Amino acid sequence: MEKESVAFSGMKNDPFRKLYEKMNGSGLLRRGERFLIACSGGPDSVALVHLVKNNPDSDCRGSGIIYFDHQLRRASKKDVVFVRNLARRLGFAFYSGRGNVKGEARRTKTSIEEAARKMRYDFFKNAAKRFKIRKIALAHTLDDQAETVLMRILQGTGLRGLAGIRQSVVMDGVTFVRPLLETTKKELLEFLRAGKIPYRTDRSNRSEKFLRNRIRLKLLPMLRREFNPRISESLARLPRIAAEETSLLDLLESKAWRDAVGRAGPGGVEFNRSVFLELPAPLQFRVLGKALKKIHSSSGLSYEAWQRLRKGFSRRRNRWSLPKDIDLALTPKTIRLYKKHRPG
Repeated sequence: MEKESVAFSGMKNDPFRKLYEKMNGSGLLRRGERFLIACSGGPDSVALVHLVKNNPDSDCRGSGIIYFDHQLRRASKKDVVFVRNLARRLGFAFYSGRGNVKGEARRTKTSIEEAARKMRYDFFKNAAKRFKIRKIALAHTLDDQAETVLMRILQGTGLRGLAGIRQSVVMDGVTFVRPLLETTKKELLEFLRAGKIPYRTDRSNRSEKFLRNRIRLKLLPMLRREFNPRISESLARLPRIAAEETSLLDLLESKAWRDAVGRAGPGGVEFNRSVFLELPAPLQFRVLGKALKKIHSSSGLSYEAWQRLRKGFSRRRNRWSLPKDIDLALTPKTIRLYKKHRPG
């Protein structure tokens, strides 16, 4: 039988008071506010559930726990039972869903990770709207932030990629918050051990076929051991710096968009060629990326592809085929991006 969690006092003699202070200091979960906690049964999300429940400065009445079964592991059936029992024991409402992630990945020709993320977030958003809840708390940690930043550096990211995982983001009217983003996994594991709080272990997190796992299991330990014992903290600091600079670029991008766009809609975007070409190259890159996202949410433009496109902008007319069945056409007066017409 699972042991009950130990309720920590949150007072000066509480060794984990800093966890509560970090969570409360984020201002992401306000007193008296209804929200959902996304819980997989793993250590980070289980710790978040208990921290919310035991926090002396919070009031989580009317809140709930939400779980999505990706059906990728046999153990997932036991995971949902574990999370349901956790919710019942701590007095939270419980909402669950499931989806055939492998089938969706095949249907949409995307990776398992991408399909899983989309299905999970779609379920979260729909559940929040159904139960008239506007906020969902996720258990990403400082370690997750460091892994994300390092992964994006390895992939050749720009300034936006360095912004990493955001503390708060709104998707389709639902606000996703990460109150543990300044907290390390080590701190959470110490909290769970001290409270004798059980959690589930996902063996797929040990599989080195995934890039993020290789970064967590091999690269970060090597960097920590041979270069910087506080490498995670150093990497997690980059998003705060990048976010401040990105906010300025966002303002410049908005003005460039207003100046250069002639027409914009789900089927395509048309730029005034002369105005577009007068923009600095970094803003050209950003407004093209914005246009692609308007046409297809999963579209985008790599820096290498952008460099190839720029070389052709001096021609009077040109045309390129881009990912997600999008074409870019150059005419003497316009630069037009549009969805290809597929014959029925």
